[in-house]
This record gives sequence, C-alpha cells and structure tokens, in this order.
Amino acid sequence: MMQLTNPIWLWGLLGLAVPLAIHLLSRKEGKVIKVGSLRHLTDSTTRQFKSVKLNELLLLALRSLLLLTVVALLAGLLLPSSASLPKWVVVDREAEQHEEISRIIDSLTNKDYELRYLEQGFPLPKDTASEEKMPNQWFLAEQLGEAEISEAVVFTKAYMSGFKGKRPSKPEHVAWFDMPVEPEKLPAISVIEGDTVWEVSEQADDKFTTFTTIKTRVKSAVSTEIQVKKVVVASDDEHAYDAKVLETALLVLNDLPGFRIDIQSVSAASFSADEEAVVFWLASIPVPNLDNELIFLEETTSDDLLVQLSQKQWQLTRRLNKRVVLEDKLIVELSKFFDADLPAMAESDHRTMPEDWRWSKVVPEEVDVDSNTANYADINQWLVALLVLTLVIERLVAWRRGQ
Repeated sequence: MMQLTNPIWLWGLLGLAVPLAIHLLSRKEGKVIKVGSLRHLTDSTTRQFKSVKLNELLLLALRSLLLLTVVALLAGLLLPSSASLPKWVVVDREAEQHEEISRIIDSLTNKDYELRYLEQGFPLPKDTASEEKMPNQWFLAEQLGEAEISEAVVFTKAYMSGFKGKRPSKPEHVAWFDMPVEPEKLPAISVIEGDTVWEVSEQADDKFTTFTTIKTRVKSAVSTEIQVKKVVVASDDEHAYDAKVLETALLVLNDLPGFRIDIQSVSAASFSADEEAVVFWLASIPVPNLDNELIFLEETTSDDLLVQLSQKQWQLTRRLNKRVVLEDKLIVELSKFFDADLPAMAESDHRTMPEDWRWSKVVPEEVDVDSNTANYADINQWLVALLVLTLVIERLVAWRRGQ
C-alpha cells in the first residue's frame, strides 16, 4: 500500500478538470469534402448537434498524466520497498547472562533479528567491546530512531546514570524493555577520626541507593587528619536558587566521615578572594581572574555536568535544580571534585529511570520523523523521469496534430 508524506497536495488533483474542460470546449476542424453542386446539400442548425464529444483523447491522457505526476511529486508518494529493512534486537552485554532474557534473544534471532549491543555504533557480537562503562541511552535512542531499520527491540537495565542530556521522543518503531535489577549490598568502608570509627555501608536496588553510617568509639584507634575544604559560593539574585541547591549538596558531603567543608556564601558583587578557598561562581557578572580553584556556571549542551577546562578551572554546564540533583547526580559529581570516598560507592547506584520520566511529552504532530515510512521506497527520481518523458511526448503529439 502506498504512503504520502504530504497528502495535503492531493487537492491538486482538482486541476484535472482543466485539461478536461479544454478538450470539451475545443472544436475539431471539419473535414473538407469537394462537391460538384450545392443542389443536393441541406441546411443544418445548431439544434441538430446532439452532444459534446471529447476529441484528441491521447493528448487528454498525456496532459492528465503530467498533472498526476506533478501532484505525486508534491505529495511525496512512497511505494512499498521490495528490499525489506533489517530488524534489530539491541541489548546490554550482560543481558545474555540473564536466563529468561537470553531465551527471548535466541527466539528473536531465529526470526531474522540481528543481535546488536546498546553501545555507540550498535556493534555486532564479533566487534570489540566499548570502553564506555555507562552509555548515554537517550543519545542511543535518537540514533535508533534515525537508523535504517524497520523495527528494534531493546533490553536494558535503565540505570538513571545512563540518561544524560535532553530527553528525546520515543521512536515509534523501537520497543524498550527493562531488565530486572537485583538488590545488592556492598562491603562497608571504614574511616577513622581520632578515637571514632565510622563504618559506611551501601545498599542499592532499582528504587533507592541508601547509605548507612555507624559510629563506634575505639580507644586504640589511630588518629587520622580530617580533610577540611574552604568553599566560597558567590552568587547574584538571579542565581539565588542555584546557590541554595549547591549549598544543600555541599552539606550532604559535609556528613561524610573524615571530610569537612567550610561553606561561605557571598554576593558576587562584593566578592573578595580567599587564596585557599574553592570558588563556585553562580552569577551573570563576568568571572574574575583568580588563582583559586574555580567552578563557574555557563550553560552548554554537554552531557557532563562538570567539565574541566584547565588545571584549576571547571565549567558547570547546567543551572542547578532538583532534576540536576537527581538525574545528573550533582552530589556524586561534587564528591569526585573533592576526592571524597563517595564516587567509588556511587558506581553501584542501581536506581532506574521511571518510564514516565524517560521520554519527551512531545505530541505526535510535532515529531518530524515518521517511522511508518520505514518500509517504503522514495520514487521521486522515477517520477521526475516520467514527468520529463510525458512532457516530451505530449509536445510531439500536439505539434503533429496542430494542437
């Protein structure tokens, strides 16, 4: 069955009435017959003309075909493709280790689905594994939507850390299935402060990643030096909420054993540098020239929340809000910056992205890509050739018949 990408141009078919009207209103010249005498001829009136008849049917057909070809070009006529597009089953590499998912994969590959991995470039099993620990699933979803395939079935552990950047619309010809996430409890980390031992343990599942801290006093414990970091948060009125979010995240880090942050909030307009402090610049005022470690806010489209520009300068690529805290893991990124122990434990964060949060809410009319045309072939080049050929034939026939 054919498809049209711009069906509104079908109104152009009303133009078929034009050549039809021209041919109905035209009069074919009478045949000249020589007679010897007018005595045997009788008069004829227009009332004896019984009906309007079409003449030059070949020209009418050629001109109608010209109009039909133009309308087909404008309407974007697509015909079913004789060569069917491939179908993919796209999985995390560890999906094949899951017994139930592995059986489904085998069933799909027996039905001519190609096995691909959910990584950059969608490599085949024979290809080298990607070094990226957690691929950006939103980026890969966009790539699947643009791939020349008729259908894709995706099996993945939808870890929240795997969704970065702008939410895309869900490709209509791609089905996503979440793999089960098993709860996991990690070994505890012990930190000694004077005669106190802090034991931090973590438990992760698909809904929460929780940390439990146990404080124990041990007289024989060896004292360790507590790391103290001075932090200055400079902001203006426009970025007051960003500063509040940042300070709250820093207070969370302040609860880590063996780690302390001295937080000072100042106005960017009256800022004066402390050479030992780490400066967070959240203001529209130009960033001052400092020798301090500096993190300044400048929005970009980077997938990374914190981008290191030099030895002492980092760029914060997004305004700070609740979404950035949850989805972009602001606290973990800050702990990496301060070399705290949290990143090693956060690598086992098993929280998953809820289905309602995963895809853009763009209505179908606003989506540019029509996946329903995936199995159809573009025949514009053939329509153009038909248009030129028909036009040449029509002109030759019209010239021969004096039309």
